[in-house]
Amino acid sequence: MGAHEVVQQLEQMRKKKNSYGLYTIICMFCPIIVFNIIPFFGPLTPFLMFFGVAFGVIFFAGKNAKVTKEYKKLYKENFVVSVLNEVFDNVTYDYEKGFNSDYVRSFGLTRLGNRFRSEDYLRASYKGINFEQADVVIQYHSSGKNSHTTTYFRGRMFAFDFPFKNVSTVQVFTEAYPYRANSIGNLRMNKIQMESDYFNKNFDVLAFKDMEAFYVLTPQMMEKIQSIKEQYNHVAMHFMGNKLFVGIWTSGDAFDGDPKRKINYVEEKQACLRDAHVITDIIDALGLMREDGVMDNYFDS
Repeated sequence: MGAHEVVQQLEQMRKKKNSYGLYTIICMFCPIIVFNIIPFFGPLTPFLMFFGVAFGVIFFAGKNAKVTKEYKKLYKENFVVSVLNEVFDNVTYDYEKGFNSDYVRSFGLTRLGNRFRSEDYLRASYKGINFEQADVVIQYHSSGKNSHTTTYFRGRMFAFDFPFKNVSTVQVFTEAYPYRANSIGNLRMNKIQMESDYFNKNFDVLAFKDMEAFYVLTPQMMEKIQSIKEQYNHVAMHFMGNKLFVGIWTSGDAFDGDPKRKINYVEEKQACLRDAHVITDIIDALGLMREDGVMDNYFDS
């Protein structure tokens, strides 16, 4: 299917989705209309009102969900996959899957609540560095009389190869990063004061061993982490073993089209490229490219 045909089909789906959403809202307001004509129905009015509203909402909400799924599939397969293969090597992408909660727990970036969702799983390599990424939403929902939901994390998480140094654990959080994981393996870590006053003001550094923080966070590394913060604000990093785990809060999911607006092929490609460049920015900023250019077998182990 050519680009023009894809855009046309997505536009048709977008219009259908918006129509179904409107019809659902209309059905929800039907009781007001029915209430004004009660005399015509008498005692049957409550039953007819409930049945009509329930049927209409379920029918159109179902139609809306179906076309949304079809829209998402067509968008991912025609915009996202092509961009990912253009930017990265060895691409494996599954928009319906993500990280599991146990794997995210091992990242040591945030608290885990009782609600977890993850999608848009990507495994690939860039400049010889293997990585994984996925959208992640973590929430805690308390039930009862005063029930409420607290969002612990909403954004993107990444796992990068970090072959240059091997440490037990060093965490770096932007100062305002919420709901951070402050312990690893039930062991508390020490808060480390780095030699840079600016870095200490904007970041919290935690480690089991003070010397490991200075080993990883060289002046050049701190400068690069500061440049990442300027772009993405709420950022968490965890150096552990030969891996680097990163969490970035974002307002929306990555690699997602917006069915509320008309599709423009060039704009959609650019939006996908911006999401991909979050990954390349991190690898470039942290200098994660291997000197020998040789890739390991991390994903085959």
